Amino acid sequence: MRAWMVRGGRHGEREQDALRDGRALIGWSEVGDLSGFSREEIRDALSTAHPGESNYLIGNWTGQLDRFVNEMRVGDIMVMPLKSDGTFAIGTINSDYGFDAGEGEHFRGVDWQRSDVERTSLKHDLRASLKSLLTVCELSRFGSVERLMAVQAGEPDPGPAREGSPLPNRIEDLSRNTPTPMTVRELLDIAEVDRRTAQSVASIDELLQASGLTSVPSISDAEIDEQIVITPLQGHPQTDAFEQAPPLSDSEHAVGYRIHQIPSARRAPVSVSRDDLISDARTAMLEGNFSQLAVVEAGGLAGVITWESIAIAHMHGNPTIVAEAMTTSPPTVAPYANVLDVVSQIESSGYVFVRGDANEIGGIVTVADLTAEFGRDRRPLVMIEEIELRMRRAVKRRLTDADIERSPARCKTIDRLTLGAYPHVFDDDENWEKLGWAGITRERLRSLVEGIAEVRNSLMHFSQDPLPDSTFEMLEGTLRLLRAVDSSRSAPGRSTTPRTPQHRI
Repeated sequence: MRAWMVRGGRHGEREQDALRDGRALIGWSEVGDLSGFSREEIRDALSTAHPGESNYLIGNWTGQLDRFVNEMRVGDIMVMPLKSDGTFAIGTINSDYGFDAGEGEHFRGVDWQRSDVERTSLKHDLRASLKSLLTVCELSRFGSVERLMAVQAGEPDPGPAREGSPLPNRIEDLSRNTPTPMTVRELLDIAEVDRRTAQSVASIDELLQASGLTSVPSISDAEIDEQIVITPLQGHPQTDAFEQAPPLSDSEHAVGYRIHQIPSARRAPVSVSRDDLISDARTAMLEGNFSQLAVVEAGGLAGVITWESIAIAHMHGNPTIVAEAMTTSPPTVAPYANVLDVVSQIESSGYVFVRGDANEIGGIVTVADLTAEFGRDRRPLVMIEEIELRMRRAVKRRLTDADIERSPARCKTIDRLTLGAYPHVFDDDENWEKLGWAGITRERLRSLVEGIAEVRNSLMHFSQDPLPDSTFEMLEGTLRLLRAVDSSRSAPGRSTTPRTPQHRI
């Protein structure tokens, strides 16, 4: 059994028809019925219907249609992301390939068991697999089939299955004799940390080295759900004594935020060759919303073609192939370059290519990538700032500086209260009674504020891993509570009748 994803149109235009009729539907109506066609015959049909398209694009379409026509089997799992509400539909294929001549659509019969699977019900690695831009693709990684079957049956996503014995609960208990494969996320779980920061990575590296182990690739280089291998260090004494392991020197720690930690720097960019038509390059740039494409020759970076280089080439003639409109000296950086050192270069040119030792392309970093990378932690910071401001304003309406000084918060004024101090204010029975927030339980509010203080502290250590959805849910829930509390206009010492929603959390 295999698992597949099929999209319901660029704008979701086929989704409702697919759910209503019990089908998976795709376009390419111009090639007609492909029943009995081999992969080569599908390619010929596409080439005939689209004589002006590039070999790359025809090959891409051929692969997708061949999967839909020839590789899918009755009983396979089918997933359809729904643009209408952001959920997923999951079902089981129940028919062979067919073509609806009236609608001009290729189809497979599907028994859609669920059409309400929330994105948050799938773990991060499986959600990432469903982000492919292809219309048709196979979901083959991370044990997708078994996990989707569980979700289809209404059970929670069990996560990726591991072969062999379960992982230990401590880094010190990992095998020193044989390599141990795991994901970065699993290693973080063992180390009891949620996200990778410079501090947490350094701590884990120290624990690994103290145990005679190392990570291949390094923790910082791999994606959060990518497999790494914890490997015994050669020549390291086999000892259980933590103190006997030599400490890491300062030079062995990665200091600063490196360019390879930006996700796009580790993904091979869309590329063309010197002999490709400029029209093909323009199509790829428009389709992917790219401002430039790498020009690759023999696996190495030969240059770049951009909208600007195309325009300049047309000013001096009538170029037709990429070689006549490319720039041969694109800006490049090494994967371990400090991001802060190359920001000005990226801002100046709009991009840099990340190169390896053999001039191979590791990825590309653009201004948009920098904006996304450095802006992703801004939303929680803004939310935390609003939480703190609303908390202070709501407390000021009911309490005085004398109340604060008397409380276990050990602070002289309300304006000097930090997030970590508010729970101590709530611990004072007299203060809690004066606040009059009867619609909120003291224990729950205390727990929320303590959790948010921890989130704020963790954000001070820049991490390459995103905050989990549960953290945003906690921030949003706290904000809703405080906005209700903050709506009260009662002055200190007046009626404590709450105006918060009358339900307990």
